[in-house]
Amino acid sequence: MPKKLFMKNFKSCLIVIFLSIFYLNASNASVYEYEIRFKNKIGPFSLDGLKTFSKKEKGFSVTFKGENKLLNAEILQESQFSLTNLKVFPNQYSQEIKLPIKGKQNQYIDYDYKDMKIVSSGDVNWVIDFSGNKIPLDPISSGFQIRQNLKMGIEEFALNLIKLDEGTFKENNFKVIGEEILSIKDIKYPCKVVERTDEKGGKSLYYIAETLDFILIKVSDERKERRISIEAEKILSFG
Repeated sequence: MPKKLFMKNFKSCLIVIFLSIFYLNASNASVYEYEIRFKNKIGPFSLDGLKTFSKKEKGFSVTFKGENKLLNAEILQESQFSLTNLKVFPNQYSQEIKLPIKGKQNQYIDYDYKDMKIVSSGDVNWVIDFSGNKIPLDPISSGFQIRQNLKMGIEEFALNLIKLDEGTFKENNFKVIGEEILSIKDIKYPCKVVERTDEKGGKSLYYIAETLDFILIKVSDERKERRISIEAEKILSFG
């Protein structure tokens, strides 16, 4: 290759790399940290919880800690992931659950991108093989990908979601079906209403607050077999 042509191609590659790094850093810089208090209702039971999203040296971390003191029930969930070109790459997910009668159950999930495997250990053991195009997401990192898609103006999309107890993953479809205003401590937040449809046709609604950088502030699932409600009660910090 002539020296002049080589230098031209080399400079072009440097420009692409620089723009990619700049774009990635700009994307990460525009992601706001937050801490929100939630109330979760699963059937007749409820958990008061705190969800915290924070930036790390490499990537992001989301934790949720909930409890019901009367029932002596607790849950601790944490997801660590990175963001490249507005696509979420999970690294680790863990959950520690304490329930009356059943006791404690711990699950730890690691993503191995070299061998393209997801490995669950602890009280629940399985291995999932996956391809690089459609990475199965854990329950928390999937929420961040929904957030990123809506920020980009993508209002209909599909995500592969892991079934934690089975060690399988299924494609779920998401679509913006409307808008609604929700109030948290007398402050009104315009929300995108996103309908999620699973592989069996079951549906649930996600409410994404546009003025809170597209944070998920409510989930409603009224199916008879699994009535679930998750709703933000107080914004403790944002930005």
